[in-house]
Amino acid sequence: MPPSRSTHGTIWALFGHRLALEGPEGRVLVDLGPEGAEALAGAAVTLKPGDAIAVTGKQKPSEIKASAITAPDGTRHRITRSRPEDGDAGKADPALALAALRQAGYQVDGEARRKPKHFEIHARKDGGHFEAHVTFAGVIRKTKAISNGVTGID
Repeated sequence: MPPSRSTHGTIWALFGHRLALEGPEGRVLVDLGPEGAEALAGAAVTLKPGDAIAVTGKQKPSEIKASAITAPDGTRHRITRSRPEDGDAGKADPALALAALRQAGYQVDGEARRKPKHFEIHARKDGGHFEAHVTFAGVIRKTKAISNGVTGID
């Protein structure tokens, strides 16, 4: 399990759901995750270069996966992730992924193929054929259109 790390500093750049922080240890990349960025936006937290923040999370080789952030106003926000940590991969339930697709209006074609961090599932919706990537927590991460139900890649 990666070690936990806390740091603070000034944001010098933003890249989608990642930010670059200049702090006492130098520059570090912080990953809020799509869910974290959405949660902060939902809480009316707008981050921008020059903001002073603090971050706690799991230290990965190239970044910190944030689990909490203290905003410029001093408010601490917890960041939850729908993607499981490496140790949770054994808890994958394809029924949860299939149910998420059906709830989103897809008709499932075939079985869920397990990948290290998600399921790949062929499905149809509105006359189109798609390959859907659904996390073990049942979140549809991405869909891509496929021709006649075949991607050409196994």
